[in-house]
Amino acid sequence: MPDRSKADRARRSALLCALIGMVLAQGGCGALLLVGGAGTSAIAFATGELRVTEAASLTQVHDATRLAVETLRYVDAEAVLAEDNVRWTATTAGGDPVDIRLFATGPEQTELRIRIGIFGNEARSRLVLEQIRQSL
Repeated sequence: MPDRSKADRARRSALLCALIGMVLAQGGCGALLLVGGAGTSAIAFATGELRVTEAASLTQVHDATRLAVETLRYVDAEAVLAEDNVRWTATTAGGDPVDIRLFATGPEQTELRIRIGIFGNEARSRLVLEQIRQSL
């Protein structure tokens, strides 16, 4: 009889682990998505923020970001420049905050971090990224 209860507990534990794994895999704040393509760096969306590294200087990405913000008609757009980074803040027409941070990681390499909304919106962040890439 004790062997059967151990087997039942083992099955229940395995089922519980599988269910927890499925819940965690469904997303939420801890979701992480990596997508890459030929000649591009990986795009990561984690904790509401889209991160990607572009093969362009900070100045080039800053100019492309300005054009993207204008094209998307964000309001109250403001850029704060520092020696090796730039932070753009703006607001969407719907009132959601836009936060775009640029970090120089090399002479011709810039990391972008994009967050739309308080908790982040992957689709809208990708739209901003595509607008920036079109302007590069």
